[in-house]
Amino acid sequence: MVVLVNYSYISGMESQELVLIGDAVKHRLKFDPEIWEHFHQSIKTINRKQSQSFKIPLTVYSGDSFGAICKDLHSACNVVLSLQANLRPYAARIVLIEDDILYGIDKNSFLTLEGPALWRSKQLIENLRKSKASFMAELQDELQTITLNTILNLILSIRADWNELEWEVYKSLGTLHTQGEIAVQLQVSQQYISKILTKSKLRLVQAAEHNLRKILHGINTTLDIKQH
Repeated sequence: MVVLVNYSYISGMESQELVLIGDAVKHRLKFDPEIWEHFHQSIKTINRKQSQSFKIPLTVYSGDSFGAICKDLHSACNVVLSLQANLRPYAARIVLIEDDILYGIDKNSFLTLEGPALWRSKQLIENLRKSKASFMAELQDELQTITLNTILNLILSIRADWNELEWEVYKSLGTLHTQGEIAVQLQVSQQYISKILTKSKLRLVQAAEHNLRKILHGINTTLDIKQH
């Protein structure tokens, strides 16, 4: 006899969460210990540096797949961008879905989770494979979904073509104020920095990230007002 249990009726087990799931791209072409080590170390680095972003930290499963529960949309966006930055030169497909977790959230282990959020996330990963895109969100609020899918895919697609020097210039934009300071730090000419800023659309990416944070803050503020 088979007994079907509807976990949603068990008090205290159901909750709506932000589930992030992803997998490495082109990982199965050939096993390489260095790539494997880089992948795992990148996940550990993000968990350590962004521990406040998670309810349940990034967990590797099925070899090259990973998942986490994020605390909020701002945290989730930061994690998505950090995954691309840390996993490079390798790429990943990432989905973010807001839906129910019916079981396991109290276990503090991603591997124990069950519910529509997990089932739907797996479907979205398959959709990403077919579309060749890098990111897909499916949230309860349509405006949030459109915002994240549009801006994050723009940022990720531009950054995917950067070389190591372009990434270094990008990181320096957050700490140094002038092109001259960046040029001195990276030991290149100021003219070359100016060329990189234009060619690699670094200022556009920086502005997109800034505006995404402002938009999400505005959306959340509006939702708070409506709830009251």
